[in-house]
Amino acid sequence: MFVAATIYSCSDSTSAEPEDDIDAMISEIRAATQPYHNVEAAKAAGWNVVMSPCVEHPQEGGMGYHYGRMEFLDGRTSHLEPQVLLYEPLEGGGMEFIGVEYIIPFDVLPADSDPPMTLGQHYHQNHQLGIWALHVWTEKDNPNGMFNDWNPNVSCQFADDE
Repeated sequence: MFVAATIYSCSDSTSAEPEDDIDAMISEIRAATQPYHNVEAAKAAGWNVVMSPCVEHPQEGGMGYHYGRMEFLDGRTSHLEPQVLLYEPLEGGGMEFIGVEYIIPFDVLPADSDPPMTLGQHYHQNHQLGIWALHVWTEKDNPNGMFNDWNPNVSCQFADDE
């Protein structure tokens, strides 16, 4: 389970791909995830494990709910195969698709390995969860940057985590 206070941001994101290529890849992610703007469609397609309650940090912003596709937790780094889809709860009970997260467990790629990369960005380590992680805010603008963990524009105000 994710814990908001234990997911850390990576400030050392060195791009290894030309910006035009990354922009094209982001467009491909948006096209590939279009059907999953509806959370029920995402669940039916395999992102059916709620990996966390709604994640929010009191100062940094939120991440929302994490819906995981477990068979993708095998070390793959394809930008078109995110392990997690991110959703923000809406007033009235709906969910808004806000982005993706790429995760590789340490038991697949040990913590002492070189960090994996997707979209020209290095994943960062979350030792408490035992994962490499990279957030990409494809649908919800993040004033702190598209690849920053926390998004101040995301809120769990309407979450129903009981």
